[in-house]
Amino acid sequence: MEYAINDGFIILDKPPKMICHEVTSWVKKIVGAKKAGHAGTLDPDVTGVLPIGFGPSTKLLPFIAGKRKVYVGIAYFKKEKTKKEIEEIFSKFIGEIEQTPPKESAVAKIKRKRRIYGLKLLEVEAKRALFCADVEAGTYIRVLCRDMGGEMAELRRIKVGEITEKEAVRVQDVIDAMWLWREKNDDSLIKKILIPPGEMMARVMKRIIIKEGAAKALLSGAQLMAPGVEKIQEEFEKGENIALYTKDSFVGVAKALYSSHEIKNMKRGQVAKTLRIHPPKK
Repeated sequence: MEYAINDGFIILDKPPKMICHEVTSWVKKIVGAKKAGHAGTLDPDVTGVLPIGFGPSTKLLPFIAGKRKVYVGIAYFKKEKTKKEIEEIFSKFIGEIEQTPPKESAVAKIKRKRRIYGLKLLEVEAKRALFCADVEAGTYIRVLCRDMGGEMAELRRIKVGEITEKEAVRVQDVIDAMWLWREKNDDSLIKKILIPPGEMMARVMKRIIIKEGAAKALLSGAQLMAPGVEKIQEEFEKGENIALYTKDSFVGVAKALYSSHEIKNMKRGQVAKTLRIHPPKK
């Protein structure tokens, strides 16, 4: 369990009125991890799904943060609008849009393109509109609301890639789980909360099973070659990030240089470029 705490993930339901760095530091102290980080920053007032990684797993967080995200929020308009009027406004913002990060953000204030996959109106009450937004990573919902002529009143992130709010746990749940383990030697709750790195990456990426010899070569700095591929678990396209496993363990993350279909027919040559090798259990 000590090893798991220092190499794994917790899907936290971020509370309001806290910055992500603050709540991540708080959880780190609660579990007693040596190192922690989070994926996908949320504004202080925004709640919802916040993946937190510990130890070497923090190096895997960028591969989670780059996934598309789903939010539920409330937009406030200066004047009352009908359901039809709001739906017409929403329709104009579906697809590729341009955004300039808000002044509150720490990134450069230059225009960037982002894709809105879906924007659904759920309910209208006076000047407020409850909506669900399915967006590309890096989309600012606050800016989206302003561009649509309103203001963001409330926001909650309900999904990051394939990670949903149903899996998210409260800070109090983490406290209870750690108390049960430390005081009662019962690790049943903390096992439910902590997600091993291999399990997490299998949920957010397509997988390749590689041979043990290839895994040892990767740990020594080599690249994945065609003879080292044992089995392709899911189909993927050229350029996709893929997770590498032996039959028994997670090895790391690589970028596919060819599609899964092409790799199946390859007898020689490099098939993927290593992006991150995860240290094996000692």
